[in-house]
Amino acid sequence: MLDQSPPQVKGVLAPLDRLSLLISFVLVGLTLSLVLDLPSRRIEFSFLGSEASVTMSGTWLLAVLLAALTAAGVDSIARTHPRVHLGESRYIFILWILPALIVMTTTVLLSLTQARVYGLIGLALAGAFLVATIIGEYFTIDMDDRWYSAARLGVNLAVYLIALILFATIYSWKIRSLYSAPAIGFAAGLLALELFRGSEADFRRTWLYAMAVGLSVGEIVWALNYWNLTGFTGGALLLAFFYGFTGLTQQYLWGRLNKIVFVEFAMIFVGALVLLFWLKPQ
Repeated sequence: MLDQSPPQVKGVLAPLDRLSLLISFVLVGLTLSLVLDLPSRRIEFSFLGSEASVTMSGTWLLAVLLAALTAAGVDSIARTHPRVHLGESRYIFILWILPALIVMTTTVLLSLTQARVYGLIGLALAGAFLVATIIGEYFTIDMDDRWYSAARLGVNLAVYLIALILFATIYSWKIRSLYSAPAIGFAAGLLALELFRGSEADFRRTWLYAMAVGLSVGEIVWALNYWNLTGFTGGALLLAFFYGFTGLTQQYLWGRLNKIVFVEFAMIFVGALVLLFWLKPQ
């Protein structure tokens, strides 16, 4: 009989070549965002009887292009997994979400960087974070993998971290709820999809609950915009709601939701709110 070990080794090593190529392209694009002065264009329109406008900047265009490149690279990496159980289903594109959002967030944040030294540090941190996230997602493809639990925990932490950065960044801009609520709600729904992927629930149920989480967080943004909160406080508050919604939904999808679990999440949520407002900067 033929030895089956070479195909397995090849399947494990194949993503490393593709990963290094993907990271190289992304870092080149992020570097260009630092050194190039990209143009912007303002588009004015009327919505529900009120005047509104959107600024289409070169930075956002580059962010979208780099996110699309990242999504394509992650898809290529995921499909090399020797035991990929998502390849023939509609779930595999959920793996694109977190890396793409990391790249988009990094591109936008780097455009706000004044000193180049901080930009270089940001490039290094973003590259390391992106590599760790993609590798973590790769190991979560197979639930029987010995590294699955550790990788799943790492990916979940990455989701909450990028959620905090996104929520705080968008909220700190103090833009109209017409823009901030859909943007934060859409990001929350996409990130919830990544969290719910581990439950192996039905595809339609996963999308339904993720949309419900995004809609709920977006509605909360409308209310928070009437408060005079700092960007970090508002982002952290939104993260607390996001954690509570997604955590309870995950427990329901796993069939573990009961009164004890609900009380535990309620205590964590209330404790987080008390700590947040106690430490709130004046």
